[in-house]
Amino acid sequence: MRTLAYVFALVALLLVQTTISNFFCIYGVKPDLPLIFALCMAMVKGEKAGALTGFLNGFLEDVLFGRFLGLNTIIKSVTSYIVGYGSRNIYKGPVIITMALTFVGSVIFNFLFMILAFLTREVTQPWYSFLSIVIPSALLNMIISPLIYHGVFKMERFFDFYFDIKY
Repeated sequence: MRTLAYVFALVALLLVQTTISNFFCIYGVKPDLPLIFALCMAMVKGEKAGALTGFLNGFLEDVLFGRFLGLNTIIKSVTSYIVGYGSRNIYKGPVIITMALTFVGSVIFNFLFMILAFLTREVTQPWYSFLSIVIPSALLNMIISPLIYHGVFKMERFFDFYFDIKY
């Protein structure tokens, strides 16, 4: 049940990103809602759950929109694992911690994406794209992250309370 709810949330965020978030485009940059969800899952549930969510997220994006099957899959799962592992011993109560981890995760994702896109000759000038797209995208993801983190945290508390009760 828990896994089904997370997959449903991920698909819903992917649909929102591809349809509605075009209206929230700021200077050609829009938020990556499924990436934020994967990073928040990594912060709440740990690096393995985050990597699995990033893997599923990247696989869905590669199947639906990608040119190379596996590019988003590898990068999003590695990024979610790094954020989950890095936030293992950090108290994530304050919103600023969540925002900072999401900013770092977004920069890591885009940095790895630019490196692999340069190696596969998808991008010819990675540093121009990095400065003009990555930093605004990471800032936008950072601003939206408390909302998604709160939703993930509430879903996790709901499932822990109602489905893990031992009689």
